[in-house]
Amino acid sequence: MQKYLIFGATGSVGSNLATQLSQANKEIHLIGRNAIELEKLSSELGCDYTVLDILSDDIYENLKKIFEDIDLAGIAYCIGSIDLKPLGKTNKEDFQKCLKLNFFPIVEVIKVFKDNLKKNKGSIVLFSTVAAQRGFTNHSIIASVKGAIEGLTVSLAAEFAPDIKVNCIAPSLTNSKIAEPILKNKIVA
Repeated sequence: MQKYLIFGATGSVGSNLATQLSQANKEIHLIGRNAIELEKLSSELGCDYTVLDILSDDIYENLKKIFEDIDLAGIAYCIGSIDLKPLGKTNKEDFQKCLKLNFFPIVEVIKVFKDNLKKNKGSIVLFSTVAAQRGFTNHSIIASVKGAIEGLTVSLAAEFAPDIKVNCIAPSLTNSKIAEPILKNKIVA
């Protein structure tokens, strides 16, 4: 049976997606760096998981080894960050760090699995932010990097059509673990 790989499976978006796919009787494989949370979620959903840090130097070799025999239906890259600060307080390293987590890994993941996805008429789901199109104060880092994700999405959708579907979801701020510090702040009128 074909499986869906969910990167960032223990985050709010990844875990909700995993739950929905599991409820739809889809085979899923969870990927994340938090072994305790992955084990708990995989136990709840009755699925496999792999503990991997997407930022490790040997991630791509590990992906090839671990998943060389998997039959893929799709990939969801639910890994992300919220990097907020005024442009005047940013530096080159802020942008590089954001690209290193949000952009470069998914490019390599897609390279590893594109033939498998093509064979199975699979799909890729990426995540951006509404800030990439709308423009919000202090969002120059994350909006520009997620804008790169949107550019990658439309390019790959054209390049891989009709064999692989490539889509990008661009939500606003959601009630999630990653947004919790922001949501706790009181708005002063």
